[in-house]
Amino acid sequence: MSEGDELISSLYPPPPPYYRYFTDENVEKLAQWKKSNQGASSAVSGNDNENENGTGTSEEEHTYETGAEVTGELKFLVPPKPPSGTHYRNYGNVWSFEDKLPSLKEMGLTQLYQDEDSTITSRAKIEELHKLLDSLLLNFLELIGVVSIEPEKFHFKIEDLKLILININHILNSYRPHQSRESLIMLLRRQIESKRSEISEINTISNEVKTKINKLLENLSVEEHVEPGSITNEDTETGANEKVKNEIVNKLLQDI
Repeated sequence: MSEGDELISSLYPPPPPYYRYFTDENVEKLAQWKKSNQGASSAVSGNDNENENGTGTSEEEHTYETGAEVTGELKFLVPPKPPSGTHYRNYGNVWSFEDKLPSLKEMGLTQLYQDEDSTITSRAKIEELHKLLDSLLLNFLELIGVVSIEPEKFHFKIEDLKLILININHILNSYRPHQSRESLIMLLRRQIESKRSEISEINTISNEVKTKINKLLENLSVEEHVEPGSITNEDTETGANEKVKNEIVNKLLQDI
């Protein structure tokens, strides 16, 4: 095996060893353990809310969630408690429990426009984008001048350009919810138009079939003296009507 193959194979570590404990037998044992401790949990549940803020939890609930009293292989089947606080760390990054776009100030970046993200209007966003684009063009021209005069100071203008682009990208990302709504509306409109087109085609074909059947009935009524409206539900069991139906079906098949 080459070094490249070893590198690729090391990107995804093997599953944790306790996955072997997630068996049907252990799941059944855990269910039996919960039933056996149900009486104890109901006795303790009366003291759950002694805390004035309502944050107190029962002893049984705490021990079950943390797996303190569940011994052996069953403790690996007990889910952990949800993380507390407003943020959590995963894969080396910090994530917020609230699904929202963090502001530039929360990310430790300089915000070049004055309005807050929660209060800025759509018109103000458009105006700020125009200002930032003008600033981007101006800083680019200044970068060209700095490179031609003092090339060693170009990195200052590069940082300014990065900051302007980050602000532009942040304002554009604030339009993501609006874009999602509009994309959903367009998708629903396409589906409605498609359904209406299918219904229209079905109605057209249905009318064509009705027209052909009426013509066949007229032809048969002329040939066998059967009036178009003379076939009723009471006569469907008679041999004459069965013959008429068979002839209609045969002619329809021939037309197809």
